[in-house]
Amino acid sequence: MHSNPLRFKQLLFDLRFVLSSLLLVEIVCGLVSLKYDQMEQFRIVNAVHHEWADWFFRLFTNVGDGLFVVAIGLLLVFTRYKYAILTIVSFLLSGLVAQIIKKSVKMPRPGSVFKDDPTWYTLPDYHIHGNYSFPSGHTTSVFALMMVLYYVFPSQRSNPLFFILACLAGYSRVYLSQHWTGDVYIGAIVGSVVTFLLIYLFDHMKWYHSKWANSKFQL
Repeated sequence: MHSNPLRFKQLLFDLRFVLSSLLLVEIVCGLVSLKYDQMEQFRIVNAVHHEWADWFFRLFTNVGDGLFVVAIGLLLVFTRYKYAILTIVSFLLSGLVAQIIKKSVKMPRPGSVFKDDPTWYTLPDYHIHGNYSFPSGHTTSVFALMMVLYYVFPSQRSNPLFFILACLAGYSRVYLSQHWTGDVYIGAIVGSVVTFLLIYLFDHMKWYHSKWANSKFQL
């Protein structure tokens, strides 16, 4: 099986909705960061909490967990094998980039900074990490998955659902006191950009257009 590789401009056009949405959100977040520093932004998020939100975000944050992303990747074998490979490689590669940044920056998490602050709200019986905050690994993973899903399902490219869910997952990391807002902003960029470039790279590889790569698993 052979098809012409995607041109870079064509890929930009195909994913224009999610890329423009991400750009708009990042610009807004950048403007917010000019007015409020990371601690102020965190306090704003931390001050708004509710029992139902505690329950929801405690569960929903797991969409950025590696096990969830890999599970979605395995399910994609029912579409095409190459999409399953793309999902898992994008998760591993974007995660590697995030981890390299984490180990280099070594930023403390909110839990380390606010641990003695009586006004700090945290969920009962919920483990709070203390180190390697920047960027958010969960946010990186979920935005990488989001990019894959928009690419794999062309009919959904103008549907904001995947983007909204990814943003909620990112917000959950701040709500749960696991990350600063800046960790989420950059995690979203890392996951999206790495996956976008990986899609372009894979599409220019011979194996990606082979018969077996475009086959699917059948029960």
